[in-house]
Parts: sequence; C-alpha cells; structure tokens
Amino acid sequence: LHTLRDSCRARWQAHQEGDATLADRIKSYLRGETDQNDAQQADFSHIYRRKTRGELVRVSAAVMGIEFSYAAETAFVSPTLLKIGVDHQRMTMVWALSPLVGFFLNPILGAMSDRCRLPFGRRRPFIVLLALGVLIGLILVPNGERMGHAMGDFYPSLDLPRNQTTSFDGTRVVSNISDADYPHPWGIFFTILGTVLLDFDADACQSPARAYLLDVCVAEDHARGLSTFTIMAGLGGFMGYALGGINWDSTFIGEMLGGHVRAVFTLITYIFIVCVAYTVTSFKEIPLDLVENADYLKAPKESSDADDVEFQPLQQSKSKYGSTNNPSTAAPSFQETNVDASTPPRDDETAVNGYTNNVEVKKPMEPLLIDEASTPTFRQYLMSIVIMPWSLRMLCLTNLFCWMAHVCYSLYFTDFVGEAV
Repeated sequence: LHTLRDSCRARWQAHQEGDATLADRIKSYLRGETDQNDAQQADFSHIYRRKTRGELVRVSAAVMGIEFSYAAETAFVSPTLLKIGVDHQRMTMVWALSPLVGFFLNPILGAMSDRCRLPFGRRRPFIVLLALGVLIGLILVPNGERMGHAMGDFYPSLDLPRNQTTSFDGTRVVSNISDADYPHPWGIFFTILGTVLLDFDADACQSPARAYLLDVCVAEDHARGLSTFTIMAGLGGFMGYALGGINWDSTFIGEMLGGHVRAVFTLITYIFIVCVAYTVTSFKEIPLDLVENADYLKAPKESSDADDVEFQPLQQSKSKYGSTNNPSTAAPSFQETNVDASTPPRDDETAVNGYTNNVEVKKPMEPLLIDEASTPTFRQYLMSIVIMPWSLRMLCLTNLFCWMAHVCYSLYFTDFVGEAV
C-alpha cells in the first residue's frame, strides 16, 4: 500500500509538472506511448526462470473459465432459443453466425495482438477485451427473455395470472397456453446477440491465452505449460457440465436467482471472472517497445557469485499467433552451451557433455537464433485455405468433418433433447 501510494504521488507530481493535458496523457497511454524509463525499471526476471506447476496452473486458469462458459452455452442456448419461439432451422443458423464472424476477425485480432504496444503487453489486453465479450454474453443469454419482456414482448407466463385463460386480445384460448405461441422479437434479438458474443469471444480468447502462456514461459516450460493448459480446459468443461446437472430449482440459490438456467449462468459468470482475473494478474509481459530495444533487453548470464550477475543482449524471436501481422517479437528463448564463460578450454582439453578434463564447466545462457519468417498478407491467408499441399488438405478435411460432427452433437444432444425424448 505504501508503494502504491508513493507511485501515485510521483505520477501526480509528474502530471502537474508536465505540459501535456490529461486527455493527451490518456491518448498517449492508449497508444502505448509510455515513459521508457518507467518501463525499464520494471522487473521482468520472472520471464527467464522456470515456472512451477502452480504458476502454470495460474497462467492457464483463463481457459478453465472459458470452458465453464462453453459448457453453459452448449447445454442451455439451444433450449433457450427454442423456448422463445426460434425453430430448429433458424436455431442452427444462429450457431453458424459466430464461426462466420470468427473466420474474418480472428486473423485480424491476432495481427493486432502481435503489434500491440500497450504497457500491459500484447496478450493480456486482448484477453481482457474478449473476456468482456464473454461476460456480456453470459448476461444476455439467460436474461434475454426478461429484457425482451421489458421492451414490450408478450409472455403469457409473465403477463397473465396462472388461472387466467384469456389472451391480451380478448380471444378465448386453451388453458395450456405457451410463450412460444407468441412472437418475441426483442427477446430473440438479445438472446441471439448474447449467443454470438459468447461463442465468438470464448473461441477467440483461447488464442491470446495460449500465446500469453508461451510468452511468459521459457522454452523448457512450453511442453509442461501446454499440457497444463489442456488439463485445465478439460477440467473446466467437466465441472461446467456437472454444475448444470445440479437441480438448482430446489435450492435457495435457484429461488433467489430466478430458476435453474439463471442460477447456472450466474455462478459460471462469477467463476469466469475469477479465472480470468487470476491469469491476467499472474505475470507481467514485456512491452513490445522494450522487446525491440536490444540494448535494454538482456538476459542474466550465470556467474560463480550469486550476487554478481552479468548481462548480455538477447536475440529477438519472431513468435506470432496472428496470420496477417507485421514482424513482431515475443519473449526471448535461450539455449545452453557447453562453453565456460570465464575460462575457455585450451586446445589440448576435450569438452564432452559439459565436462572438461573431468571438471564441470558452467553453462552460460546464450541467445537462440531464430530465422525470421515472412509475414503473410490477408490475401495469402485466404489463398492458403484453397491452395495447399495434398497432405495438409487431407488433414484440414479431416478436421472439418470432425468439427461438423461435433457441432451436430452439440446442437441436439442437450438436456432439452433428453427431456423431450
């Protein structure tokens, strides 16, 4: 708290002494034009060390929250759409909107992330931005019906007393009148908007979350990190579906939140917020401006004295996950060499497996040289979908048919089908 207070006081004094207005400072901050001195004083030593399993779990927590939201979406979106009057044919078209949007926007978002110069880094701003879209979707899907009712949609279950069998126009109807018998344009609009936001943002958020894990981990931790990422995703999906299997209507939580569906979505919303916040507050990213500054960005070289640390410039790596991005850099990778930094071996000495004349030599960190790949354009990205080697074409077709089968399963194998059949 004292450090935060001193930092705020120093920033306020710098603001009073500066000539720029508050609006100019905000614009400069959003553009990533931050003070290089402040950025260089930040400690990024965590980037260059191995991560524990607990730290990898924390970095991967965001995908667990995403899978929680996926589980709620898969189980309850189709029944909700059918309940408010959307037929099966149009319901499948609703599900097709998100992949169509993602086909065009995902490469653009990837390119923007690779070029992002905000002081928070390149991945975390997009994780937060897409998480906000998921959050809005989690709110709209279970509450679209009530929001439509507030906008003027007629729902017999809400507008008519339980013992009344007369509709709003005075015509006698049967006693088992259904909400689906009446049009609900506003309710359908809000529910479809929430579905598209939830599905698209949850899918798109996985790419920067995975890239963030790779950026803050050394190369030796990538395999463990990706396996932890996959385990957390599976755990989130399992727990999300299990959460929907509880009969919340018979609990005080279901009564307080307004039913089973709203209870599940509310709980998953809080879980999602906690998971994303747990990830984005885990490790700081090196801003792109500092990554490109080879004079500042240096890796610690091992020394015999723990307090005496030498530094050497790093070779920038070209790690990207966007498809149409300009050349950018990520957290540097290193390789170990069998050369003593202080006393190089003589010609008559033989170094084998890190040993010289049965004496172990130190292994300083040296930059891993990575050839810069050419950056594809958006046109090349589209053409690569059509023109590709035969083996890749077969692999893509296999992936296409697998996803087609999975989507059909997701659309119709829900609790609604279980109850109806």
